[in-house]
Order: sequence, then structure tokens, then C-alpha cells
Amino acid sequence: MKQFVILILSVIAIASANSAPKEVRIAAYEYPPYFTTENTRHLVGDIVKALNSKQSDYQFSVVHIAPNGRYDALREQGCCDVIFFEDRSWGWEHVDYAVQLTTPIYEDKERFVARKHINRGQSFFQVKGLRFGGIIGYHYPFVANEKDNRVLEEQYGIYLGHSHQVNLRMLLNGRLDLIMLADAYIRSVLMEETRSKLLLSEQHYSVHQLSAVSNPGKAISADKLEVLLSELRQTGELQQILSKHRL
Repeated sequence: MKQFVILILSVIAIASANSAPKEVRIAAYEYPPYFTTENTRHLVGDIVKALNSKQSDYQFSVVHIAPNGRYDALREQGCCDVIFFEDRSWGWEHVDYAVQLTTPIYEDKERFVARKHINRGQSFFQVKGLRFGGIIGYHYPFVANEKDNRVLEEQYGIYLGHSHQVNLRMLLNGRLDLIMLADAYIRSVLMEETRSKLLLSEQHYSVHQLSAVSNPGKAISADKLEVLLSELRQTGELQQILSKHRL
């Protein structure tokens, strides 16, 4: 009888373990409107809520990381399994472990932004020796995606900060001549009062195909993630999420 009880308990334990959703940890760094710690409302969070509500096989959660920590995060011993809204050219082709990408979730573009000034027009963006403001850990194709802070600051004259808000203040205060902003940030985050003070370059310097990146040896493959994202597309939920952020 005792052995029978143990057998039954073992079966129940195995069944419970098999029915429990697999945890999938999503790496996210400061990259508004895709993710930000300064607001509870961001795209990654909304997609996570939608994915968790649509199925019970996986339980998605968000782990905040630094931009430069994204590659270690997806390693075998790293903290995370997936990262959303990444372009393949942002260093993923150089990692020493396998990664898979979903089809693009969103296409974003980046442009130079200056402070409005009397008699200042589009030709200002061609002036040499301007003081640039960028973000630590971001990729900028006009400097060959160089990420070394010292090289960017000393060789290219790019000041590196931790947030767009700080860079915007420095731009409007005259401490920077140019900053780089994505159209998604301009549409979704910038207040109209601030935008009215800015001169936007009419030319984009970069176009990004933003996908989810997965380490297939960890909790979920890109193929499985693609199936889940496709369901959100087909039901219109993904577009609703993007529209909520004015994208």
C-alpha cells in the first residue's frame, strides 16, 4: 500500500511538473518606447502581457539589463533566453554561440536631431566638428557600429550618456549640437512642447529591422516564438499594441 501511495504521488508530481509553464526570461535595456524603467508602459511589457494571456506553455517575464550586457545575457549561463527589438547587425552576427531571429516585429529608423535656431536649416546637419550625443551601448552605423566608449568620445567626438532625456536637456541647453533619435521615440515619447523646439533631419542615417533574438539552446526557440507572435499578428493584438504607442 505504501509503495502504491508513493507511486501515485510520483505520478502526480511528474504531471504537475509537466503542466507547469516553462519560464522564459526576456532581457530588456533602456530603449524607449520599447522598454524603459522610467515608465510602466512600454512595448516589451505589453507584448509580455499579451503572450502570457494567450497560452499556458510558457511564462514570460522581463529582466532589466545594461545595453552592453545583452550578449552575455543570452549565453548558456546568462540570465535570459530572449531579447526583443534587436537588429541582426547590432553585434548578433559576431557572438560565439547560436542565435535565431524571428521575422521583424517592427521597422524603425534613426535620424539626427538638432535644436531649432534662427536661420538654421537642413544644411546644419552637414557641418563638421559638431558635438554629438549618443547612448552607451547603442550602435551607430555612421561610426561603423563602434561601441568602445573611449574611441567614440576621443575619435568621433560623441558624448555618451545613459538616457535620451539627459541628452535632450543637454541639446536644448546648448551643450550638444546633435543627438540621435529613433522615429519610434519621436512619435511615442516626445512631448509636443519639446518636439516644437527641435530640428529633425529629413534624412535617416539608419533603418532597423527589429526582431526577437533567441538562444535556441535555452528556454524557447525563435521558431516557437514566431508561432506565438504570429497569433498576435493574426488577431490584430500586435498592431493594437503598436498603435497604443503611436507606432
